[in-house]
Amino acid sequence: MKRISLILTLLGIGCLILSQAGCGEAEKSAKESEPVVQAPVETAAVAEPAPEPVKAEPEPAKAVPAPDKPEPASETPKPEAVEPKAVAEEAVVKADPNAPGARIKFDNLIHDLGDMDPDSSNVCEFAFKNVGEALLKILNVKPDCGCTVFTLEKKEYAPGESGTLKIKYHAVARGGSVIRRIGVSSNDPVEPNVTLTMKGRVVERVAYEPTKLNLLLKGGEQAPQTVTLTSLDGKAFSIKGIKSSVNAISAQFDPAVEATKFILQLNVDKEQLQKVSNGIVEIELTHPAAKNVTIPFSALTRFKLNPTIILFDAEPGKPIVRDGIAILNNYQEEFEIESVNSKEGITKVLKKDPIRYGYTFSLEVTPPQSADTQRFSDEISFQIKDGELLKIKCQGFYTRKKK
Repeated sequence: MKRISLILTLLGIGCLILSQAGCGEAEKSAKESEPVVQAPVETAAVAEPAPEPVKAEPEPAKAVPAPDKPEPASETPKPEAVEPKAVAEEAVVKADPNAPGARIKFDNLIHDLGDMDPDSSNVCEFAFKNVGEALLKILNVKPDCGCTVFTLEKKEYAPGESGTLKIKYHAVARGGSVIRRIGVSSNDPVEPNVTLTMKGRVVERVAYEPTKLNLLLKGGEQAPQTVTLTSLDGKAFSIKGIKSSVNAISAQFDPAVEATKFILQLNVDKEQLQKVSNGIVEIELTHPAAKNVTIPFSALTRFKLNPTIILFDAEPGKPIVRDGIAILNNYQEEFEIESVNSKEGITKVLKKDPIRYGYTFSLEVTPPQSADTQRFSDEISFQIKDGELLKIKCQGFYTRKKK
């Protein structure tokens, strides 16, 4: 019996050793294939350790999910990629003409005034309607020039309500094509800015020749100057008056005489013409479509000189010298200067040099004592022998005192 008991004991110990060895081999195989760690229940896993871990590869993520949730992270870039597209689609929706909102619609964007008389007033109308579903607000009406003005009864229009924008244009005195534009802005989200165009043609009813007067002032009498006025529509007219810049040009006429053509002999006052080198002559008429004719003129004066002397950083009592002050004759005539005078007594001639058809001067200006002003002035007069009295202005500025 003792012997049998000993054999049974040894057999039990052997089975126990074999069982532990099988469990160790199963654990080693499980670690190499990285399955979910579980307590071994059956020793049958030892028989085929390799196939089981291969089938269990996708299961770890389900049993033990990663804390960073990898699946949602893979979708993160998608919203960023489509975000610009979403913004663009939203912008398109805002400009959708079928979306609710105010809508301004003009019957016509261009108005043709046709032929217009010079210096005449002309009116055109641009009709519009609010074809939208919200209150229309006219925010601004801006013509492109001061000769065009507008009239608008009100600035707000209910859905379906109509309005009229009236434009008044004052035609120029000269003939030619005319185009004027008027900008209209509103709260229409689809077309907030609309440009209206007004066009036409100014047709001269009275022609005049020459279209510009070029006057010369030589030593003798002024060469005769004439202006011819002709009615282009066959309507007779008379001359009511004539005026010019600095009253330098005049003419003799009879306001009681009517005709379709006049030839005016102009009289030029040389002394007055010396005061301006460019000006206009305006002739008033009784023609129903031409109230006046305006002719520009330019005059080449006998003498050319510096118009103004400007001095900076002047100090009271400290003389300032200016060289190269020149007086020239535009008609290449020799002349003499009798005297030079200073109105304020602060300018004197240091040097006078004759040149061809003129003179150059060196002038000394002594700024006067002054405590209350920052500037001073003088006027230097040059008397031409048997001729005009020429004047040059002098403007001076004192050095600013530091506070």
